[in-house]
Amino acid sequence: MDDLEAWVSDLNPDIIGVTESWAKPSILDSELALAGYDLFRRDRPVDREGGGVLLYIRSELNAIQCELSNSFPEQVWCYFEDTNNVKCYIGVCYRTPNAEIFGSPNHHLLQDVLKELGTTKKHFMLMGDFNYRFMSWPPHSDDNVITRDAGDFCECVDDNFYTQHVDIHTRNDAILDLVITDEPDMIHDLVDIGLFPGSDHKALTWKLEVVTTHETSTRQIRDYGKSGL
Repeated sequence: MDDLEAWVSDLNPDIIGVTESWAKPSILDSELALAGYDLFRRDRPVDREGGGVLLYIRSELNAIQCELSNSFPEQVWCYFEDTNNVKCYIGVCYRTPNAEIFGSPNHHLLQDVLKELGTTKKHFMLMGDFNYRFMSWPPHSDDNVITRDAGDFCECVDDNFYTQHVDIHTRNDAILDLVITDEPDMIHDLVDIGLFPGSDHKALTWKLEVVTTHETSTRQIRDYGKSGL
């Protein structure tokens, strides 16, 4: 937590997503808390170490935790309203590559997340470690490194007209960590800021654009030059 607090103090982000938190019920929220942020968490729901996700939202945004109806195990969601009272849903997920944890690789359950977001027409940003080894984004059709499951995932993203924004390697020579939105212009200035201490993944930062209201003031100015005086 000391390293995370130092990074937060330096970067001052509004939203923070953490995967593989390794949190468990015996760890209190107060032990994971960051001053000025609301914490939303989902620990691994089975008695196996690892996994888990954390989502920190700046308290001023008044975010509310919510649930999707699908059964993908390691995800957490909340929403806040922008200045036009439009709900923006923020989610973090982690897909373990170990099929033994939940009895399956969770490929279909992960696609269920994307499909539900599409059918409910949610305005959203989903970030996390999806554990598909993409060498580039968008993937090349002749890339033999991509598994069939990774290809199906890409098709699901395309079929729902979503945008995936990460095009830099996040672990060694592969793109494992993704940021997906329902609108192509929601994400700007995505960069990596190096390895987080104790992790082999690069930390990413970006700007999230939400709808804001611009107030314009007007006043009447008389043109006395045409008065004839």
